[in-house]
Amino acid sequence: LKDNLVEGVNLVVPRSAPEDDHGHGTNVAGVVAAAGNNRAGIAGVSWSSKIMPIKALEADGQGDEDKLGEGIRYAVDHGAKIIVLSVGLHRYSPFLQEVADYAEQKGVLLISASGNEGREVKYPAAYPTVLAVGGVDTDNRVMLESNFGPELDLVAPWEVYTTALGGYYEYNQGTSMAAPQVAGAAALIWAKYP
Repeated sequence: LKDNLVEGVNLVVPRSAPEDDHGHGTNVAGVVAAAGNNRAGIAGVSWSSKIMPIKALEADGQGDEDKLGEGIRYAVDHGAKIIVLSVGLHRYSPFLQEVADYAEQKGVLLISASGNEGREVKYPAAYPTVLAVGGVDTDNRVMLESNFGPELDLVAPWEVYTTALGGYYEYNQGTSMAAPQVAGAAALIWAKYP
């Protein structure tokens, strides 16, 4: 991943590097843009895309909508074209709706995981301007755990083999792993048809 990283930000511990102390971000980044053609590990869907690491959640993966919104705004204001949100809230947030609208106005595509509880689509995926992604199995059948509803836009494979902390690789699953596949495909499309 290191050759595809650009400067990011740590919103949890300001003036510190945006290190991944949970592993989820490293999993997601690998799906999108792990370097390819190097005889190492895996290749991301769009292996020459750049990743802007933004730390907006605590080490346990928990956080608040203020930091999440701040992270989205930071990415938009610092040149991101596609933002992957492998997070979710069970409730509507006017603040996050405003941030999603801001990204849309700036021409930035927000792609978000729908959630893994087999119920309604979580926010921010449920906002109309956000591309909501669900998960399917290897036979292209919707996973029962994948959240669903009229807000769902696309589905992608539920389980992936991807980058992990410490230079390792691992299997992971869920709509958090489906969403970065859609982001990688979107980056390829955008590169060909800007």
